[in-house]
Amino acid sequence: MNAIRRAWSAGERAAGTFVFSRDAAVSELAAMAGFDFVVADMEHAALELREVEQHIRAARMHGASALVRVPGVAHTALAAKALDLGADGIVFPHFGVDLAASRAATVMLRYAPGGMRPSCTGVRAAGYGLRPFAGYVRESDAGVLGIGLIEDMAAVENIDTVLEQAPCDAVMPGPGDIATSLGVPGEPGHPRVREAIEHTLARARHAGVRTGMYLNSLDESADWRDAGLDFVVYLIDLKILGAAFRDATRALKPSSPP
Repeated sequence: MNAIRRAWSAGERAAGTFVFSRDAAVSELAAMAGFDFVVADMEHAALELREVEQHIRAARMHGASALVRVPGVAHTALAAKALDLGADGIVFPHFGVDLAASRAATVMLRYAPGGMRPSCTGVRAAGYGLRPFAGYVRESDAGVLGIGLIEDMAAVENIDTVLEQAPCDAVMPGPGDIATSLGVPGEPGHPRVREAIEHTLARARHAGVRTGMYLNSLDESADWRDAGLDFVVYLIDLKILGAAFRDATRALKPSSPP
């Protein structure tokens, strides 16, 4: 059982972070520090599959799950390759805008007859052919996670149809993209953004779909404590590192600008 589902089975909220760094030591450190998962980002970061594979290995070595965010719902072949490398799930950006593509993306996550994931016994996830493939198929189908990022008002306003026609394991609103979609870029805390997020979370819970939230700061964790979230994603590895460096220079060099 992957670490996210293990946390859910224990009635706990899972926590993770986006990884932009090419260095797999970052995922190793995140797992060692207690994060349940990392999300190797292929939408915004300059990560290639070889680097993603190393992030997967590093996270799994220390008991954390590794998810991969692909560039879009149409990138099903890339998502399938990430699963073959051992990813525990796929994060799909701008989910629900193109309903047909979103549904096709979720169908690709699992093998037939329930899905359309390509079969290959020689991939890393299946043990390079050294383990029974039928057992791997059962394990993967039961554990894999498909997470749809709800980042556009078109998807927010149509969320019930999205969840019905493109069923996924979990959804996560994207405050930054929703803000841009609403014409208030850079204002993820805007009241209209908050309203869109709360609507998305409420409808997902009503449909029995797991919910998560992206947190721009640790203070936001308290804001969403009573939202019934199943998982949270805290910032991006490089933003966390940058903030730590900034705080250090402020402490070490009192004359530094705020």
